[in-house]
Amino acid sequence: MEVADAVDTKHLGITARGVAILCLVYAAVAAAMAPTTYFAILTEYTLKKYSLALPLFALFGMAGVAVFSRPSSPLTFIVEKLRDRGKGALIVVGIFVLCAAAFSTLKHITPLHVSFFADPFLAWLDATIHAGDPWKATHTVFPQPLEPGLFVLYGPVWFVQMVGMVLVAAFTKDNAVRTRYFLSLLLVAVVLGSVVRILGSSAGPIFFQRIAGGDRFADLIAVLGTTSSGKAMIATSDYLYSSYALDRTVFGTGIAAMPSLHVAVALLNALFLSQFGRALSYWGWFYFAAIMFGSVYFGWHYAVDGYLAIAATALIWRYSGRSIGSQIVSGVSGPPFGSDRDL
Repeated sequence: MEVADAVDTKHLGITARGVAILCLVYAAVAAAMAPTTYFAILTEYTLKKYSLALPLFALFGMAGVAVFSRPSSPLTFIVEKLRDRGKGALIVVGIFVLCAAAFSTLKHITPLHVSFFADPFLAWLDATIHAGDPWKATHTVFPQPLEPGLFVLYGPVWFVQMVGMVLVAAFTKDNAVRTRYFLSLLLVAVVLGSVVRILGSSAGPIFFQRIAGGDRFADLIAVLGTTSSGKAMIATSDYLYSSYALDRTVFGTGIAAMPSLHVAVALLNALFLSQFGRALSYWGWFYFAAIMFGSVYFGWHYAVDGYLAIAATALIWRYSGRSIGSQIVSGVSGPPFGSDRDL
């Protein structure tokens, strides 16, 4: 059964237009709070990153889906999908870019007003719960020869999957499923990325010495410094710390550990992809597991950052489903863009 058959979109609790308005309000608040920072980041995103990545991802992604769904006439498939969702997807992507700039703006300016105070407590809590620092356990059980693969998943692939998932959701045929994803993503950004972040303001193990002082995680930095992947992570942390210390806006600007937005978004994407069959579900859950593990392995997060993100995101996903409509079903068969049988 298709979701469209199970949900009367005329009686949705929260509409797609309502979510779009909430997103624009979120962007407007960030722009009002720090206009210079917001527009600097927006320019960085639109002109240097997303302006090229989004069209390319959309082109190759749609081509791949077209060949898979209708190998006999993939071009016709693409034209039909663009006619069906092209305008709507363009609007969705535009709003996403505005909100991405808003998220990074708030992430950048928050430490200027709320100091990093929770690192010593979170480090203690992590070690207490796990009978030792979790990062040590991850390095014990994970084969070092596989580290470059984990690095690629946690680093370069992150941007690809983030943009890719936004495009998948933007082109998703069913209105209720699409609206649920973007409502959940917005709530993750606002609730976890702003509210909870302030309540547990922290930088993470990789920044501990520079933010909290002391050599609590000196062993972690030493271990990371022995591999090319670890050195690349340390270099990235230097890049972000410089942005923080100099109050300079750069792509990906901002430092935040509790809660882990990497983990939250990876889980949200896994939940979303689970509606479209086993293959996409397997990838979503594999990637989520890799991000959770990698966040601790590379020292970006305390394990408890991920645990809280998991619990909160699961609740947000459940709440958003109820808000969109109580009749949403969880087993959508077929690809998110639709196929010949539902054109």
